[in-house]
Amino acid sequence: MGQIRKINDVYYIEFYARGLLYSQLAGDDIEEAQKLLERVEKKIAGGEALTIARHIDLPDFFERFLAEARGQHGPKSTARFDSTIKHFSTFLAKDFPQVLQLAQLTPAIIESYKAYLTKTQKAKIVNLTILLVRDILEFGIKLGFINDNPSLHVRLLPWPKAMARKPTARYEIARQLLPKATGLGKLAQLLKLPDISRAMYYADLIPLSRQEAYQ
Repeated sequence: MGQIRKINDVYYIEFYARGLLYSQLAGDDIEEAQKLLERVEKKIAGGEALTIARHIDLPDFFERFLAEARGQHGPKSTARFDSTIKHFSTFLAKDFPQVLQLAQLTPAIIESYKAYLTKTQKAKIVNLTILLVRDILEFGIKLGFINDNPSLHVRLLPWPKAMARKPTARYEIARQLLPKATGLGKLAQLLKLPDISRAMYYADLIPLSRQEAYQ
């Protein structure tokens, strides 16, 4: 038995045939949506399932993804996915208005979206956005509406290298004193503990014998 779902002001019918989930746009009239669902169920009962095209419109798909995300992720992650979907949808409506279904998304469209992001965002934000889109589209494979994730064919931008921090004067003092077996008590009088910790982690310490260590 199928059902009718409303997304924004539009109705969709969903039903199973051949063990697969189908979704179909039914317009903005609930009665017409009900009639369409009855006609589809009659086709399935009459053995005409193969004549039904399997696709899912993007608003329906995104709504399903967010419902799934709310059950698997925290509020911050879900809000991040929601923001990405809204931004991506705005881009599609402006640059690719003919793309209305999930199966119409191609690597070229995702590549265009990456170029669009690059105009205003840093490389790190561009890459993170594309990775979020990748996770969203993977859900389409899970549902069985697509067989390939188009975003997997889009290369990320080179990740920016983090700038090396300039060592502080206290760090240099700790680096020089630690190999000389200076006690931590003495170091603590001269330095702050974070500087000692960093120096102990990064410095090449000279191994001490047990006798030297207790002097």
